[in-house]
Amino acid sequence: MKFTYGEYENLIDMLRVFGYSFAGYDNYNEFQQPVIMRHDIDTSLEKALSMAKIEHDKGVKSTYFVLLATDFYNIASKRSLDIIREIQKMGHEIGLHFDETKYRYDQDSVPNLIKYEANIMAQIIGTPIKAVSMHRPSENTLKADYIINGMINSYGMTFFQEFKYVSDSRMRWREDVTSVIQSGIYNKLHILTHAFWYDEEEKDIRSVITQFINQAGIERYQSLKDNITNLDDLLK
Repeated sequence: MKFTYGEYENLIDMLRVFGYSFAGYDNYNEFQQPVIMRHDIDTSLEKALSMAKIEHDKGVKSTYFVLLATDFYNIASKRSLDIIREIQKMGHEIGLHFDETKYRYDQDSVPNLIKYEANIMAQIIGTPIKAVSMHRPSENTLKADYIINGMINSYGMTFFQEFKYVSDSRMRWREDVTSVIQSGIYNKLHILTHAFWYDEEEKDIRSVITQFINQAGIERYQSLKDNITNLDDLLK
């Protein structure tokens, strides 16, 4: 599968052809053959918005897991909030992408840390946070099967034992996702994609990362222009 928007649309079509119904973490039991689509937003809300629009046009609702604190975007800024709310207006769910590496913790405290971040995020975006996914989870976290009061843990054993899980982490599918869909073996699918890797035309991983780094200069300039009068004259 190529990492293009067109191929992602084909993936959605294929899932429907093979009898899958698009479901959420909270209602998958209502479907005989559910597929949960999940997106971890590690770097770019703009890329997430592009993916959300594609899904909306295809009649798909999914979950976008957003980091509370990252060096790549600020969910409390107006631009970021506008993007998040636009994604929500399309019917998608916003969840917490939890980065445990920020904390010194014992294993028992992780559920409380997740609730702490979820409460902050809920206050910022103005809607409850009902689900969490882990960002670069440790082996202990993968095995923990955390129970978090009032939230769904997308890394819970339910979504890795009852469901067939496939992921495109680091721009590489761990298994051929098309073969998994077409096999007819799995009644429940749990598919993780990272919007960061997708574009109109396929690029290799080096090109994707280089383009993102270069784009940062443009974004920094645009932010400065919003805050410094006559910026262009100063730069001349």
